[in-house]
Amino acid sequence: MIEMIVSSSPPFLGALIQGQSRRFRGVLEPDKLDVARRRFPVGEHITGQVVLIPRPGAIGLLVDLGQEPEGFVDVVVLPHEPADWPPVGTVTTFEVLQHRPGQVRLLPLDERFRSRSYLPASLSDQEWLSIKARFPIGSVVTATVTHVFTSNREYVVSFEDCWSSLGWNSEAPEVGATGRYTVTRHLDVTRRVVLGSTDS
Repeated sequence: MIEMIVSSSPPFLGALIQGQSRRFRGVLEPDKLDVARRRFPVGEHITGQVVLIPRPGAIGLLVDLGQEPEGFVDVVVLPHEPADWPPVGTVTTFEVLQHRPGQVRLLPLDERFRSRSYLPASLSDQEWLSIKARFPIGSVVTATVTHVFTSNREYVVSFEDCWSSLGWNSEAPEVGATGRYTVTRHLDVTRRVVLGSTDS
């Protein structure tokens, strides 16, 4: 199971998940969500084509990734002016941010197609370097489950002063449960640290 650390607040993550599930009603069986996570792992850089802008300036845009599910770029990470968004037909690269039923949430890697106010994980350069030094690849962290979101089978854990968003594929974790996770990758564009489950 591939998982990720973020240092943003879990309530914001929950609002984002719930808000997007209200906007898009696509439903996948649980096994298809697992397939999508394996096909487009969080943190991967992938190429896609912009195929639809439902309401310019209001929602975001949809991306054809060549395989199911579809990609989605939220309005909050796009330029303020819709005229600066990548037009339909644009082929560009994205980082995989998150999975939802029937959809892969993406971040454009081309800075022209991102909001000037976008700050990855709200971390300064120095804060990100500090996190990478404190949690190097291969290190093990102990974290506690603080929030569980059933709509896309994600949960949030906390450790030290960081928050982490993870996915599950069988039984939902319980709030208050503690687990061990291994740092497997640093994502410099979005300033995240990818985790893998560690057997106790």
